[in-house]
Amino acid sequence: MIVASGFVEVDGLNNVEIIVEELKRRGVEINDIEKNKIVILIEGETIDAIKLELDALKNIETVSNVQLAYYSLEGTEDGRADDDNNNE
Repeated sequence: MIVASGFVEVDGLNNVEIIVEELKRRGVEINDIEKNKIVILIEGETIDAIKLELDALKNIETVSNVQLAYYSLEGTEDGRADDDNNNE
């Protein structure tokens, strides 16, 4: 499982609650809201799945920007790299 965090910027403060509800409907976790920025957490099986979800968020009406702050690396568990593929 890959975890990604970032934020969604919304056009107009009056649209923030509408976008929050839409994000929740899509299974996006809301971590914080600061004015017109919504801090999000997304989980996916692959980097490509995360990218698709972030791209889809850009198409929501009144969303002006979607930014990725960080994502976990594939093949890591509990903060340690999986060395199974490197042992010969």
